[in-house]
Amino acid sequence: MEPPATGDAAVTTSASVIGGLLLAIVAGGLVAFAVPIASIVLIWPILFFIPGWVVVRRVAPGLPAPGTVGIAIVTSVYLSAHLVNVIARVDGFGRLSIVLSAVLLAIGAVLFAILPIRWLAPIRRPTRALILASARRDAPAWIVAVAVGLFVLLVLGSNGWNRTPEGYVSGGWNWSDFLVHVSIGASIAAGNFPPEVPYFAGAPLTYHWFADFHGAITSTVAGVGLIPVYFLTSALFAGVLALVVWALALRLARSRAVATIAAVIACATGGLGWIRLVGDVIAGNTDIMKMVGTTSYDNTWIAGWPYFKIASVFGTGFLPHRATTFGLPGLVAVVLLIVVSLDRRPAGVLLAGILAALLAPFQFYDFPATYLIVGLYVLFSGAWRRPTVFRDALLFLGPVVLAAPFIVGAIVQQNDIGAFKFVLGWSEAQFSDGPAAVLFFYATNLGIPFALAIVAAIVGKGMPYRWFLAAWVVTLFIVPNVVEVSAVAFDMNKYFQVMWIAVAILAAWLLRTWRPRAVVAVLLVSAMSPILIADWHMRSHDVALSLPQEAAAEWIAANTPERSVFITDAFINSPVDLAGRLRISTFGPYVSNLGYDPAPREADTKVVYCDGPDAAADVMAKYQATYVLSSGGDPCEGAPSTDFSSSPKFETVYDKDGVEVWKLASVARS
Repeated sequence: MEPPATGDAAVTTSASVIGGLLLAIVAGGLVAFAVPIASIVLIWPILFFIPGWVVVRRVAPGLPAPGTVGIAIVTSVYLSAHLVNVIARVDGFGRLSIVLSAVLLAIGAVLFAILPIRWLAPIRRPTRALILASARRDAPAWIVAVAVGLFVLLVLGSNGWNRTPEGYVSGGWNWSDFLVHVSIGASIAAGNFPPEVPYFAGAPLTYHWFADFHGAITSTVAGVGLIPVYFLTSALFAGVLALVVWALALRLARSRAVATIAAVIACATGGLGWIRLVGDVIAGNTDIMKMVGTTSYDNTWIAGWPYFKIASVFGTGFLPHRATTFGLPGLVAVVLLIVVSLDRRPAGVLLAGILAALLAPFQFYDFPATYLIVGLYVLFSGAWRRPTVFRDALLFLGPVVLAAPFIVGAIVQQNDIGAFKFVLGWSEAQFSDGPAAVLFFYATNLGIPFALAIVAAIVGKGMPYRWFLAAWVVTLFIVPNVVEVSAVAFDMNKYFQVMWIAVAILAAWLLRTWRPRAVVAVLLVSAMSPILIADWHMRSHDVALSLPQEAAAEWIAANTPERSVFITDAFINSPVDLAGRLRISTFGPYVSNLGYDPAPREADTKVVYCDGPDAAADVMAKYQATYVLSSGGDPCEGAPSTDFSSSPKFETVYDKDGVEVWKLASVARS
């Protein structure tokens, strides 16, 4: 353990300086509340960086600068989201609750920085010389992080939500995922708080929704658009993952070369999905640009061998899955804090425990994996033999109670529908085709980095923490093959993404002595699948909403009360999602994945559209729905549909370019 030194107290600050800082914080909060756009300068730094930087500098002073910055961002985002969640439950979600939370966080940061707490390191003022020396020493980490973040921003910004003559395109996997996330953030911003499932109105949101929640916080406080905020924050956290992986690899491997290679592997490589493109060309499909622009060559739903079901961190973790974008850096941050703090700095262990608990509503899958990996570290590093093990265990595990409000409901909900079950092999790995097929599946889906990691684990004598990293890989590989915790088996691939962090460090250790050209060649080949899926996301033309549907969404957002409930068809995307209003159902598997049965509402939706206005009004009363939307679908499958326009029970409130909205007449009159 590192004993407290005389310098391990905060620098003394005069009462007048403290008072001035506190007054400045309050004044800044008032300005931000009065002038929303000023929040970009006054509130966003608090939501994203300042509190975490203060905390990390005092509890884990030995971290390299990239690790400090990465964990600072994770800590600030996690703390700010949870604090807003608490305050908003008292007085409602809005700019007041966000500004108040930011002011409290800033005041807390000031006090934490100056209070002379015995076991905390002082925050020393960085000098220009130290900053320049750190920048030069850690330049590869910053370069990789900036490059990854900018590339993610390029992909999302170019075609994540793109107006075209055919409609609004959300490229790649975002076609089916993006408006789900938008519906959560937009509906929260429009008063859906505490949140119901926006596409299953009336049911509590048992989902890892905090990444979208923080997006709503960020956009609402500054009065800026939600979608650009989503793109910016996804890019930011992609860069954060590079920073914390780099710092963790540096600590475990004690080599900057290993750290840099590991950061690249973790963020930018994947399996051999690109060989399907080679197969398509061999089969006679010569229009390569068209194939790449219309097909995912990372993971794919195409039936038939070769199957590719394990998504790269870049392909889904950064682009469509915001929960993973925010959750995976949190997991790595916790492990990094444990590695640098266990048996040395109790406050660092406590911070790791707090972040592990706060991670739960950001990424449900990563939450248990975090505790599992920390347990493996304690076991394989020999930390369990140290005299401080019980103290550190209490500090790390004690905060888990903070996660209970978010995980208990989700666990009960999933258990009630039988989503938790033991399996003999991950169903996506085609075990029914025999051992050779399974071996081929995993070899091609996990690719070159996984093969290098296996070799490193076997021959890497002298590698620090080799057995911990090997255990991390083996355990996280086993998890999806023995248990399922979701109604959608594919979702278990997230544990392979958690495994990928250890794969990256092991593979980087093996590559550290190779010639630079060979290392670059390996990285380029391993990055082919993520490059191809990035191109697909940027060039695909799959329309999420037509132009008339988007116009209807704008009208709905401007002309219907917040928390209004709509009847829509079960299509995966709806104008209601973009508008931030609620609907009673959506695409069935998305509902099942939350632990709810979509069938009763699917039946009721058909009654509304097909069984006449009287039956429609009765069903709508059941769900407190007041609007019906039609945008050209055929929910009655060719049978006569309800004539809302001529019924006295309904009033047509919107009818333009094939999109119609009807409102219950009794509600319209009241």
